[in-house]
Amino acid sequence: MKIMKTIVASALVIGMGSAFAAEPVALTETQMDNVTAGGNAVATAFGSAFGLFSAGTLNAATTSVTILGILPAQGGQITQDWTVSSSSSEGFAF
Repeated sequence: MKIMKTIVASALVIGMGSAFAAEPVALTETQMDNVTAGGNAVATAFGSAFGLFSAGTLNAATTSVTILGILPAQGGQITQDWTVSSSSSEGFAF
């Protein structure tokens, strides 16, 4: 049973590190002038230990950036952004 848990955990860890993407492409100055970025990120981690006593932790973090508006400026553009970030951590023992 321990071997099966180890194999499953290893497969999950290896799977989390893989991503598929095309080759990077260089953008021209004109294309870069039209690029606006925003995004979301979520991370969750769980750890536990079992034996005579049991303990565990759960950590979560979330970050979000939303572009509200773009103002033209002399040197390029200024963006109005809305950024939210939160995190939580919980632990237990018995």
